[in-house]
Amino acid sequence: MSAKLWDTSKDGSIEYRSLTNDQLEGGMNVMRNSFFIDEKVCIGVELSKHPGAATELEELCLRAARDGVSLIAIEKDTGKVVGVSFNKLQVKTDGQEAYFKQYAENCKYASSKALVQFMNDADAVVDIFELSNAKCLLELMFLAVLPDYRNRGIGRRLCELTFQLGRELMSGKNVKTSLDDKPLPLEPVPTVASAIFTATISQELGRKLGFVRAVEISYEKFMFEGKSFASRIGPDTPNTTVEYKLL
Repeated sequence: MSAKLWDTSKDGSIEYRSLTNDQLEGGMNVMRNSFFIDEKVCIGVELSKHPGAATELEELCLRAARDGVSLIAIEKDTGKVVGVSFNKLQVKTDGQEAYFKQYAENCKYASSKALVQFMNDADAVVDIFELSNAKCLLELMFLAVLPDYRNRGIGRRLCELTFQLGRELMSGKNVKTSLDDKPLPLEPVPTVASAIFTATISQELGRKLGFVRAVEISYEKFMFEGKSFASRIGPDTPNTTVEYKLL
């Protein structure tokens, strides 16, 4: 299956496409060489010191990719994946244990368990489903761009195109892309995009994109091996935020 082309950068150097199985490893490489190294919560849980923990998070990326709503940015001349948005469809289900809590319980490494538990705890502070009156969320779960390709608007465009993907699903157009070429059903269809913005720069991006800040939480509240996330992350990013945007 050829990957759906969503957009091309103005200078023609970057293509934005749906994530397919043949580009999955490229998306994982972006995570390994950017997100797992310098994302704020990854720093807070010292993920880089525990390679096995990163592997457990790659499995979380894979599970999100199976929903068929993830996007990548590809350098046209080289075919290299330089940015990725691993997006996850979250469905409101009464009585079911939260997705991230379930995953955290099965993590073997303390770092990955702490990171996924952080995602669960942040989501638990505020109910985006109730706040936005939604039954399905399109969560921008992991957004990453390789260091050499930052400050070119790639992350922002991946977010904007994620919104576009969600709106097309809402209009009844099935633009989901499966990893195994088997058709995915149109349902569930999201009506709201959501994200946990863990860095000042991503929080600023959220403002520009029209996200509504549901809650702001100090990194002092999160602990790993006897130290607060704040003590490792530093003062430049004191808080994380949970945000949403109606599609």
